Amino acid sequence: MSFQFRMDQVLDYKHHEKERTHKEYMESQTIFEEVGYELYGLLKKKEVLIEEQSQRIQHGEQVRNIQQINYFIDRLDGQVKLLQMKLQQARDTMNQTHERLVNQTIDVKKYEKLKEKQFDRYQEYVKSEEMKITDELAVLRHTTNGIR
Repeated sequence: MSFQFRMDQVLDYKHHEKERTHKEYMESQTIFEEVGYELYGLLKKKEVLIEEQSQRIQHGEQVRNIQQINYFIDRLDGQVKLLQMKLQQARDTMNQTHERLVNQTIDVKKYEKLKEKQFDRYQEYVKSEEMKITDELAVLRHTTNGIR
């Protein structure tokens, strides 16, 4: 007679679900990082353009050239705003997925703890059955020795 956890299939399903959510979390984290790096790059470009604009103003460059740089800065501002929204969405998705992962990890731990407790009870049962058999054998041995 071997131990069989009654909820083994449920535990397997919970493990599978947790692994799937972990993969989703890793993907959402990667997307968040990619969008973050992209935003960083745009902000760096904007910083360079602003510096270039201020240098051209100091050198007395033509207004048309300064306006052109200003136009590029405005376009970058629009792109930055879009990327900030995208970054926030990626952050929200990552946080939601992380919350699901934490909850699923807790569920798996609960089932594993339940399995452990059931196994302990099973071991106690097996031990008590062995003790009963040992006692019965001792009684039989004692009675057979007394009959001879």
